[in-house]
Amino acid sequence: MRKFTLTFFCLYFVAIHSFFILLLPVFTIASANPDLVRKSLKEFETLATNYYFSEDERKDDPAIVNNQNLYDVIHNNISLSFDIKERILIGNVKMTALNLSDTLNKIYINFLDNMNVNSVKLNDADINYNRKNNYIIIDSKNQLSKSKEFTVEISYQGKPLNEGFDSFSFKFIEGNICIYNLSEPNYAPNWWPCKDILTDKFLMDMIMTVPDDLTAVSNGILHSESSSQDGLKTFHWKSTYPITTYLVSIAVSKYDKWTETFYNKDSSKSMPVEYYSFPDYTEKAKIDWGVTLDMLDFYSEIFGEYPFINEKYGMAMFGWVGGAMEHQTISSMGYTLTTGDRRYENVVAHEIVHQWYGDAVSPATWKDIWLNEGFASYGEALWEEHLNGSKALFSYMRKEDYGGFSGTLYNPEDNLFSTTVYQKGSWVLHMLRGTVGDSTFFNILKTYYEDFKYKSATTDDFIKVCEKVSGLDLKYFFDQWVYKGTGRPEFEYSWKADPFDGQSSSNAYMIRVNINQIQKDYDLYKSNLRINVKTENGNEEFVVFNDKKNQVFTTTVNSKPVSVTLDEKGWLL
Repeated sequence: MRKFTLTFFCLYFVAIHSFFILLLPVFTIASANPDLVRKSLKEFETLATNYYFSEDERKDDPAIVNNQNLYDVIHNNISLSFDIKERILIGNVKMTALNLSDTLNKIYINFLDNMNVNSVKLNDADINYNRKNNYIIIDSKNQLSKSKEFTVEISYQGKPLNEGFDSFSFKFIEGNICIYNLSEPNYAPNWWPCKDILTDKFLMDMIMTVPDDLTAVSNGILHSESSSQDGLKTFHWKSTYPITTYLVSIAVSKYDKWTETFYNKDSSKSMPVEYYSFPDYTEKAKIDWGVTLDMLDFYSEIFGEYPFINEKYGMAMFGWVGGAMEHQTISSMGYTLTTGDRRYENVVAHEIVHQWYGDAVSPATWKDIWLNEGFASYGEALWEEHLNGSKALFSYMRKEDYGGFSGTLYNPEDNLFSTTVYQKGSWVLHMLRGTVGDSTFFNILKTYYEDFKYKSATTDDFIKVCEKVSGLDLKYFFDQWVYKGTGRPEFEYSWKADPFDGQSSSNAYMIRVNINQIQKDYDLYKSNLRINVKTENGNEEFVVFNDKKNQVFTTTVNSKPVSVTLDEKGWLL
């Protein structure tokens, strides 16, 4: 999802609303040196997370979830209009679903109780319903048959609660209205009735009617645009690839629009890349977003073909003062990150990577959120490596190391958007690359994407791909870095060198390195450990597998050793 930083998180969240005043010093520093912001993030993380997630993450009743999983949503048709003056949303949602059971007697739809429901229809006929605990509950009255499709249509209106990271907003920016949503992790029911379960993806039509001086942007391709005589314009967007609820996006404002064309590797397919900018920011946006086609080329090469090649990729400004969100095919970009000097190019990269990892391949549960954010964060580092070589990669990863990460990477509980999820998640992929090697690592990324494209995946699913592609048993790796370990290895070591075979006339030396792990959080971190030996004639590196707390490694070097260091480049946390 996102994080409180000027440069990270798929939501790359620096400051919002009331936090803006608090973080003004950070913005001042960032304007001079964005890297300094990273060092302040840990201090803000707990405060910001507690502020925006002061209530527990929604905990669904397992019995209701089991009931909801008795049907599979195939399509949602969402029609919206807006009373801007009164901040009222008027909507109609028609859900088409497949009945998977002969025991589906009650249909549960997630929708907040503060919103007004005008009518509910089952298979185009009015039907009675109840509302309780933010559900619409429909008694099917034995009208549904197993393996048959049915429809539920709900007309509604109201003022959506704005929770989380700006779940739904009417906001004026530079004098112009901007209406937008950000539903991650589970705020889609704040503004539209839906089966809000991550693993149930669906196709979608989004139809928005707005004043004719505004543009309404959403996922997928623009199917039609029409004007009426009463000063309104209707935009009909169509998503032909499966999408999950938190990735559904609307962005309505007075936009400048421009378009480029992206071609796949063999130029057999093309798609529009669409940009929507607030007019005051357009010239700067054209500079900052000018790397998009190059990024799409690069990531398509290392991950596989862009997943929504028959639709589009786009970026639309929205009302965040900082940050971005990877809505499927249309990333929402915080307008204050548009500076005209590409200062926040990694934000652009992060959101593009999410189109593969997060959107095409979505997490099966929020316990697996690192599969979104760790991947997108490491994608930033890969872009740096692509532009500036391996030294830039290791430099970038050092900046991503905050010295310590709280909790486990898997199941971060109420810390879904912490540095652990983003930065440690990125480091886990970096260390995996150091463990299996470049060729195998990038094969893993492609295979994982291809195997779970347009579906949802768990951490165990990813591990199985890693082990299948590499041929290695990686249980120890994921136990220590993802499931159980919360720290990192701490080494004490010493070394001794003697002339090879006792021959003082030989230039070669036998070197013995004694390594002890002394950390307290986890008994033993196993790893490929690179030992760097500086000799009188240059540097030599050898790789050992450190799988004991106390271990001695012996090797031969070509001249007299001067110093020994461990993991000099930075393959380990």
